[in-house]
Amino acid sequence: MKAIRKIERKHGGISVDNIEPPTPKEDEVLVQIKNASICGSDIHAYHFAPTHHFIQPPVTMGHECSGQVVEIGKNVTDYKLGDRVVIEPIVNCGKCESCLKGNHHICNNFNIRGMHRDGIFTEQVAVNPKFLHKIPDTLSFEKACLVEPTSVLTHAILDRSDIKAGDLVLVTGPGPIGLLAAQMVKVVGAEPIVVGIYSDEDVRLPLIREFGFQTINTSEQSISEALNEKYGRETVHAVVECSGASPVFQTSLEVVVKGGSITLVGIFANQVEANLSTAVRKEISIYTSFSQDWVNFERAIKLLDEGAIRTEEMVAYYQPDDAVDAFEDAIAKKVPKPVFTF
Repeated sequence: MKAIRKIERKHGGISVDNIEPPTPKEDEVLVQIKNASICGSDIHAYHFAPTHHFIQPPVTMGHECSGQVVEIGKNVTDYKLGDRVVIEPIVNCGKCESCLKGNHHICNNFNIRGMHRDGIFTEQVAVNPKFLHKIPDTLSFEKACLVEPTSVLTHAILDRSDIKAGDLVLVTGPGPIGLLAAQMVKVVGAEPIVVGIYSDEDVRLPLIREFGFQTINTSEQSISEALNEKYGRETVHAVVECSGASPVFQTSLEVVVKGGSITLVGIFANQVEANLSTAVRKEISIYTSFSQDWVNFERAIKLLDEGAIRTEEMVAYYQPDDAVDAFEDAIAKKVPKPVFTF
């Protein structure tokens, strides 16, 4: 079967290989992958950025997917053939202090699919059912493969921020996570305004505006100027940082209101320099948010199924053999979210 694999420790370094199909253990199910999408962390892996030098090729990439159960181990009782599912990206140990406290997503010994272990950019994967979530028939496989990134934002916005209805919220980074963040901000009744740069004007910022959200192009106008022009104020109540661009953190400290909050979602490619005295004097609450937990997955499934989160306009479809094109198009910002069809 086909698999998109990272085979070299360098930029690119991927190959579409034929590998042996897995055989599920007695306590596993075999999932036929239907759709799988490229995440920002997959792009870091493709680049082989310093933040992802822990990856040891060869490894099958990917962790965002939807699929269907096609084989069941004899000890599995909660799933049946034909069940439609999505898969959690993090395999936890269940024994460490974090897991025992219920924080399985920040397990001290976690393995991330497509990074530490083989992932889901392939035709079939064997999975322990405790990492599966059933999806309703009303939710298409195409939309369901974005449950995982949506759950990242249900965690960030609902669990790891102080955002309330009526707040003005700056979302930095107009990529797929930024667009999902803006929609999640709207779900809680706050108003998002999304920040990008000149290279985002071809695809990303126009797409954000199609969703009905305000945008700021910082290559043309400062954030404070744009806020004053649009809202008659120079600060926001909260920032959701989705870009991973190091200078943005200092900017966030400057534009958030006294007593406001900043939630860091993006992975920074470089070290961050910031004047934390600003945060202290303004009593800014700074949250970090990583991945998601079981409840966040369930919330994301419901939001996508009900149409509260839209994804159709974000995606472009590729065949596995066109994996290099998919990654390079994402890097060039030609498409917001490449999705493979297996």
